[in-house]
Amino acid sequence: MSMRKTRYGLTRGVWLLVALSAALNISCGNSIPEVLRDTTGATFSLTCAYNEGCAIKPLDAPPPVPCNSGSGSPGRVFYSHFWHRFIEICSAVGLDSGAWFTDPSMCRFVACDADDECPQFSDVEYVCSGGLCQNVERKGEISDPGDVVTLCMADEPRPSDCRAQTDDPEVAAQFERAHASCDSATDVCKVPADCWQP
Repeated sequence: MSMRKTRYGLTRGVWLLVALSAALNISCGNSIPEVLRDTTGATFSLTCAYNEGCAIKPLDAPPPVPCNSGSGSPGRVFYSHFWHRFIEICSAVGLDSGAWFTDPSMCRFVACDADDECPQFSDVEYVCSGGLCQNVERKGEISDPGDVVTLCMADEPRPSDCRAQTDDPEVAAQFERAHASCDSATDVCKVPADCWQP
């Protein structure tokens, strides 16, 4: 499944992803690679069906990050992909409310060496730039602190628990550093020099 990423004003870069059926159905273009690779080297299969959207499954990748559903019981965890400036593969969990949850620490961008490794959707063109699949119309300055987190954690394995953003001091520090790198007045973020440069 895939959908565009929607943020709902939660603090520290947490994203709540609402599973609206209309948002799940994307039209796939003619060029969809069968295998995607993220920045950690993990691989995923990508299959698309006309008017049914795309599904992503781990191949040589760790299982999705475990998480509870909001009521304390284990939630249904899965991988999904989200597309905006970059294409990212995220571990997500279904919540009791019907929404989905993930955050930037559980996501990694799709990596590439050539344009043909980047999926092409009917309304969005991606090219390989800086080793990442990037939307040709949205290249330029970074404006999302979540993207800075994902760039700075690009080479690191995904956390082993979905609460890492608040419970793991190293992961929490990445979020703090990302927010500090962004200027709210100009809506521009400067990616730290030791992070993946897009």
